Amino acid sequence: MLHIHHSTQDVKVHSLASGSSGNAMLVQAGDTNLLIDAGLSLKVLSSHLTRLSVPSTSLSAILLTHEHTDHSISAGSMSRRNKAPLIANAATLNAYQQREELPFETLELPTGSETLVGRIGIRSFPVPHDAVETVGYILQAGNVRIVYCTDVGSVTPEVRASLEGVNLAIVESNHGLDRLMRGPYTEEMKARVASPHGHLSNEDCGDLIAERLEEGGAMTVWLAHLSRVNNSPALARRSVMGRISARTNVPVKLEVALRDHPSLTWKSGTQAFQQSLF
Repeated sequence: MLHIHHSTQDVKVHSLASGSSGNAMLVQAGDTNLLIDAGLSLKVLSSHLTRLSVPSTSLSAILLTHEHTDHSISAGSMSRRNKAPLIANAATLNAYQQREELPFETLELPTGSETLVGRIGIRSFPVPHDAVETVGYILQAGNVRIVYCTDVGSVTPEVRASLEGVNLAIVESNHGLDRLMRGPYTEEMKARVASPHGHLSNEDCGDLIAERLEEGGAMTVWLAHLSRVNNSPALARRSVMGRISARTNVPVKLEVALRDHPSLTWKSGTQAFQQSLF
């Protein structure tokens, strides 16, 4: 059971970037500012946070899903600048520390366990991906529940369970399978992306969301970590909605988290809105 802060509060989620060139999401609940992944440069990430009126000393913690650079490149420097702990499992922390020369504060969170940061309860769950011990995160603040699940190669029971009761699901929709197979990648790279420890396709993402909608009712979904080469926002939306419509009539608010720059904001009690498509 997740730790829950029961007071009424606004919860906001901001997509700062989502894709193989960099990933970062900001979750806010009251005075708690929680960064999920830090895959942008320190300068760029700090600039995005400043535009959201989050000064350089007000981050509560940084959650790390895995050690790949597009999720972690400025994690240590952000931790030092903000005096905010970097939270991850031991394997991920060890892998990241091997390439980070300066020290930073850490908080070990074994996969499958829980912790509380300010007003936000956090539980991690295992995700199949080709890093040392990749995880997703379920966040709970009051009666608001959010799941962050990217860089996932296949849908497992833990991935399915993570979507139960969520208001906002941030889920990987990396590639169109046909576009990947017909595209310019080497056969080795195609096999890696399409493997059970690679990246989730639009088709598999759509089936996962449709199943959750049919069982649990309406929610908002952000499609995340789209491939620049093997996908597009239009293709992802069309493919995912096609799979959903074929299985259920339950309503869903579907948006695309864009690459390289801030694109989406979600607030509890409202629908998501797209900030910019360019």
